[in-house]
Amino acid sequence: LAPLPSLSLPESGTAATITPALPITIHPGPRHSHEINIAKQQQQLQIPPPMKLKTRSTGTTITALVAQNSTVLILAADTRATDGTTVADKRCEKLHALARNVWCAGAGTSADVDALVRRVKFAFWKRGALTKEGCGGGVGNMDSVSNNSQNNSGMMMMMDATIAKEDREVPSASMPAILHYIRTRLQKTGGSLGANLLVGGYDVDSRRAYLAAVHPHGSMDVVTYAALGSGGLAATGVLESRYPVIGSGECSVEEGIRLAVDAVRAGVDNDLGSGSQVDVCVIRREGVLYRRAVVREEELEWIGEDGGEYLETPTMSMEEVAASGVNGFGNVPFAIQSKKLVSGGQLDAEQERRRWLAGVLGDE
Repeated sequence: LAPLPSLSLPESGTAATITPALPITIHPGPRHSHEINIAKQQQQLQIPPPMKLKTRSTGTTITALVAQNSTVLILAADTRATDGTTVADKRCEKLHALARNVWCAGAGTSADVDALVRRVKFAFWKRGALTKEGCGGGVGNMDSVSNNSQNNSGMMMMMDATIAKEDREVPSASMPAILHYIRTRLQKTGGSLGANLLVGGYDVDSRRAYLAAVHPHGSMDVVTYAALGSGGLAATGVLESRYPVIGSGECSVEEGIRLAVDAVRAGVDNDLGSGSQVDVCVIRREGVLYRRAVVREEELEWIGEDGGEYLETPTMSMEEVAASGVNGFGNVPFAIQSKKLVSGGQLDAEQERRRWLAGVLGDE
């Protein structure tokens, strides 16, 4: 800031001259430590974007269909569990019992499928226990749906001896009740559970077998045949081409099992995430039949040099093959065709130097 110009009169009496004064600068003063920078604080308080989780691809092929005039349900699945590009388990069990008369085949994240199956199984087991105690809490169980359903239909669900004890002790349940419970749970999670299910079973009241394809967001389709998983496209092609030919839902149980197994094998042949063995479950009025390794894992065979004859797998003794090796697979035996000295010790170097010197001097 500059003040107004001042008038100065010289002593000689000459005319007055105007001389401007020097400008005066006002210092803003020291900066306070408690100064608030609102823009900087707003920038720091901004919520960072959520981290994007890394997902790993999984592989599965599951199929299901109804047969024998829609009174029998057939489920089939492969047994390979993958973790990205790694085979995590070759004997993974993908067919699960939800109730005595309702089973499912699961595809997607193994932990999510197992957790959902255990929740459904415990919920309907608890309802069955409340029904037996007369508490009236068995909504959705067979005893509460129809008190005389077993006597009227003559149904006695016998479980296969190969089925685990935990699955044999579950009570019977209503198929619509289980589907409603699963759909409610999936809709609450908003699709965060990686569970794709083929749920099917035998309904006592209608005396028919039903099949439903359930998706992660809770949507479901009631169908007569379906295939899900990474190999589901190839399996669906086999089902669509052969299921109507054999009579759709009127086909025999043997034809249905053969078709379900062939569909899974098509997924195994065309999908890297599917493989190993094939498990089959048959649910009918008389009970449940569950078989593992109906189709065993494919093994590579030894072929002769001419390409025509198959040779037997050579047997080797423990001395020929070491127990250790990469990942415990052992060392492959080999034969040395030729050998060549690359570098020797000090004595070999001295002998080589003397031979070279003798050759230079011409000594023998």
